[in-house]
Amino acid sequence: MGRLLALFLLPMLLFGASIKPFKWNNGESFLTFLERKNLPLSLYYNMDKDDQKLTEDIPFSANCQMLIGDKNAIKQILIPVNDELQFQIYYSTKKRYEIKVIPIVSEENTETLYIPIKTIPYNDILAATGSKNLASIFVKMFKGKVNFKNGFKEGEPIVMVYTQKYRLGKPFSMPQVHGAMVQVSGKQYTAYLNADGRFYDDKGAQFEKFLFKYPIRTPRITSGFSKSRYHPILHRYRAHLGVDFGARPGTPILATGDGHVCFAGRSSGYGNTIKIRHTNGLISLYAHQKSFRSGIHVGISVKQGEVIGYVGSSGLSSGPHLHFGMYSGSTAIDPMSVMKRKTEGFSGKERKIFMAIRDKIDRKFTEALRLKPIKKHIFNFENTYYVNTDTFKPQLF
Repeated sequence: MGRLLALFLLPMLLFGASIKPFKWNNGESFLTFLERKNLPLSLYYNMDKDDQKLTEDIPFSANCQMLIGDKNAIKQILIPVNDELQFQIYYSTKKRYEIKVIPIVSEENTETLYIPIKTIPYNDILAATGSKNLASIFVKMFKGKVNFKNGFKEGEPIVMVYTQKYRLGKPFSMPQVHGAMVQVSGKQYTAYLNADGRFYDDKGAQFEKFLFKYPIRTPRITSGFSKSRYHPILHRYRAHLGVDFGARPGTPILATGDGHVCFAGRSSGYGNTIKIRHTNGLISLYAHQKSFRSGIHVGISVKQGEVIGYVGSSGLSSGPHLHFGMYSGSTAIDPMSVMKRKTEGFSGKERKIFMAIRDKIDRKFTEALRLKPIKKHIFNFENTYYVNTDTFKPQLF
């Protein structure tokens, strides 16, 4: 991937261009960003409504790149929206700035991490990997099941199997943990990521106790969650970072879980919008509302199932519906992955799928415990690389 990037960059760098990394400002709108960079506002206004809404999902502190040419002229800007798609602003051969959504060039490794405990899991994982995300995910996975303060003996093992994306040679986006194991006083605790996107123990019991409910009483999904999809007719990439529920105007919208309202106002793309920060750290979003329930304001506490607003079509909407989003920090996740199951446990077919996943991860645990690497804690059992170059042109990086 580094050699491929170098081939794209070399022609520019030979003529004095330079790359300037920067982070997306928390709370900054796309229009404000264009204005601050002296770029034409028409870049935003000429987008279709789906891409305009996508600008509102740019994560705060996203790692962006800007290519600067002679006289500090901006040649190109790359702004990630998620771990698969990014906005590309570039000065084209037509002597004008243009914008499009393109795939992110990334490398993806599936890795197994083995650590003998020295202090506490968070510190040991951070010391071995440098990843606060990986350390935090581990702690959240076993919270309430393992005593992290005084239950460990020095030398007891931690094993994690996870996939990490790399962009420009550095870790990019949240790692996806497929399974984790920790030993406490000789007893092993394990967790496995199932096909439904949730964690379960070795018996198939769901780990997550804080579960969300649908924000509509009679849910009818009209559009699902997608980080990236290629439209075969329009020949362009799309993303839908939420779930749309079709409903009549005025249909009550319900809080998906207990929490506090952290935003209640209007945005250019999502219209009348409410965000709720929940006790497990996730944030839910309810967009395109007709109006809010009386008394809803920032800071108010709400209960699961409580009416917070009413379905409408405010903002960039083609008709009445609820756009429902779920975020971990500033990263959009599939809301359906944290919805309460209609029934507990697995059916026969679901159980077979889960057991196959569990057995595969268990084999990786066994291998890591057998090898017990001393000097190098991270080693690969398998590597999968993805490089998207469909829309890349040699003159662009």
